[in-house]
Amino acid sequence: MDLNIPETRQAALARRLAGGHALGAAELAAEFGVSVDTVRRDIIALERAGRARRVRGGAVPVARAAGPVQQRLGADPDLARIAAAALPRLKDCRTLLLDGGASVQAVAERLPQRPDLLVITPSPFVAIACQRRGIAVHMLGGRLSPRGGVNTGQDALAEAGDIAAEIAVLGACGLEPGFGLSSDDPGESRLKRAMAGAAAQVMVVTAAAKLGRRARHRTLPAGAIDLLVTDADAAAAASLAAAGIEVIHA
Repeated sequence: MDLNIPETRQAALARRLAGGHALGAAELAAEFGVSVDTVRRDIIALERAGRARRVRGGAVPVARAAGPVQQRLGADPDLARIAAAALPRLKDCRTLLLDGGASVQAVAERLPQRPDLLVITPSPFVAIACQRRGIAVHMLGGRLSPRGGVNTGQDALAEAGDIAAEIAVLGACGLEPGFGLSSDDPGESRLKRAMAGAAAQVMVVTAAAKLGRRARHRTLPAGAIDLLVTDADAAAAASLAAAGIEVIHA
């Protein structure tokens, strides 16, 4: 592999990004035997091609927009392990805010039936899953987003602002220490932010593939997240733990 050829270097960098790895310009310059400026030009080219997002000192993978939620529900068996790991932290909640998405849906499908529990959610899928388990549900109203399958807009935001919950359980399109929690859709991003503000604690449940990635819209800084439940190993989540997030490994 001739690393003096820009296309060859960029192809190698693109493979690392596709594998979920961040790029450090100084480290890559030493590894490839080129200047830091050369690596920076490669990163700029990858960003222009939509394959990287530049950050200070390098680049991170771009989170690809998820497909419609109907296609994702029940599609990942690993989400069952993530949901099971989250449940012990939710057992004492009386008012629980649940986001939409496949990861949060997996949590909803495993909540124990309790007469004192109220789930508040913008997701009709989560609402039905809870109702099937005999759990009381209140839905946040609004326009149903096609990709995330949650109600968004001013009505949902206003209702979320009048709630006091113990924990808000949020899904992720991307989660990276410097950028924080991010979302593909701006309306969903604003709603997640409002839900986080209505809860005493914020829990993010997500698969390892979402870590180290940035979606289009910044939702919450890493410092606003209390708990992360993920199937990522300790090394993959180390930077988030260093940012002050308690990490629960499924």
